[in-house]
Amino acid sequence: MSDDTPPAPASQPPASASRPARRSVRDVQTLKVFTHPLRITLLRLLHESGPATASLLGKRVDATPSLVSYHLRTLAAHAFVSEDPGHAEDGRERWWKVDEDLTFSFEDFADDVVGREMSVSLARVLGSQSDERYQRFLDDVESWGPQWAGAAFGGAPTLRLSVDELREMSAAIDALVDGFRGRETPGSQPVELYYRGFPYRI
Repeated sequence: MSDDTPPAPASQPPASASRPARRSVRDVQTLKVFTHPLRITLLRLLHESGPATASLLGKRVDATPSLVSYHLRTLAAHAFVSEDPGHAEDGRERWWKVDEDLTFSFEDFADDVVGREMSVSLARVLGSQSDERYQRFLDDVESWGPQWAGAAFGGAPTLRLSVDELREMSAAIDALVDGFRGRETPGSQPVELYYRGFPYRI
């Protein structure tokens, strides 16, 4: 990971390039399935590394294949993951993949006490996990070399926006991120973008 040779210029992927669809979770029962910490980790690993079996994922999360398989089947029952028969060469073990990015909005659960509490709890877990990954990057930043360290970014600008303007910014960021999906540039690494916009009182 210390190789900081600049990658070749990225070309825009064709319109037909495979990109995960964005799915908004709007009901409590589906959201509940998504809130289990191990399931969150399994979904992230499938996003990061592509299709995998329960055995391969079990080694990554230090869990038995049977436990991982149970959680994958639960996720599949709610269409969070699906089987990937293209990788099952011998048919002895299922391969799983993700087809969608998952999002949720507090607004969708504003009138449901359970859903509201669950969505806030999930946001806390996702934020905490992202913070842990960022801290690991900071602890290990020298090993990435100067180019990766210089390319990494962060910011916390304070703006004055209306509700409609905040929605507009959210949509613009989503569109920008979508433009980078599906790229397989030589030298690329998994990169996390954890962004949020919210009002606060002074």
